[in-house]
Amino acid sequence: MESGGRGSDRARHAQIGGVMNTKQELLTHLQQISSEQLGVQQEEITEKATWTQLGADSLDRLEISRAIEDAFKVEIPHAVGERLNTVGETVDHLLALIALRREISNIRIETATTNQQWAEMLGIRTQVFTIEHGFSVRPLPGPGESGVWHFLARDNHDAIGTLSVVDTTGDRQIHQRYRLSFGEKDRAARYAQLAIVRPYRKRGIFKMLIEAAQSTVIHLNGFAVGWLLYPAAHARSSVLIRSLGFAAQAPLLTTEFGSCHVLIRRESSLLQVNGADESLPIVETCPI
Repeated sequence: MESGGRGSDRARHAQIGGVMNTKQELLTHLQQISSEQLGVQQEEITEKATWTQLGADSLDRLEISRAIEDAFKVEIPHAVGERLNTVGETVDHLLALIALRREISNIRIETATTNQQWAEMLGIRTQVFTIEHGFSVRPLPGPGESGVWHFLARDNHDAIGTLSVVDTTGDRQIHQRYRLSFGEKDRAARYAQLAIVRPYRKRGIFKMLIEAAQSTVIHLNGFAVGWLLYPAAHARSSVLIRSLGFAAQAPLLTTEFGSCHVLIRRESSLLQVNGADESLPIVETCPI
């Protein structure tokens, strides 16, 4: 007789979840999970079946999402799960998540400290900001300068993305320019000149760069506030607001780079929200 109940079922799913390679394998495994959660026969759980037809209410769908996360080692935010109306849509989303995980498995984030890394960063920024978007961007102070930190995303040997963090604590001129109001004792840091080369956009590298900066610079140096300028047309749908704890500040600003919002994150009170919704429109370049 089998024992262990649902807990052992989840453990079994987790063990085999990592080897799911084809759509049929994913569908079969999802049928097993859904059958256990909903108490329906597996043959009823077809690709065209909607979760409503299968009798799943909002709580059931949340439990199914959690079971899927356990089984396949992925993250499905509740808002995303609610938009997956059919079993087939859920399988397709799982395929995309697993493919994304494989794509970024070789990508790493480096702290840029050498002249070679700095040259690679300048090359990416010239390609993205000047050639692709036509912006004239003033170079930031290079590695080794006080109050500035640089990060480089790399796929094997290829440099593919950049981000810098600049300490703006006490810089009243720049804060007034962008209508920022921070406490006198608040340490403030600006995320600057974020750029990712075109083939690598919407692969989660944006989030990797921000989180690397947060863990190695923001927290260790006691910054209370992180901020950046972001194109207004995409600000509220960006992963920064949806998943990384930033908030758009009014008013709309007119800059040499077009209409922008300032996005602010209160680092000291940040509640981490896991699972970026990569299906939302994301602009992965921010020169300012």
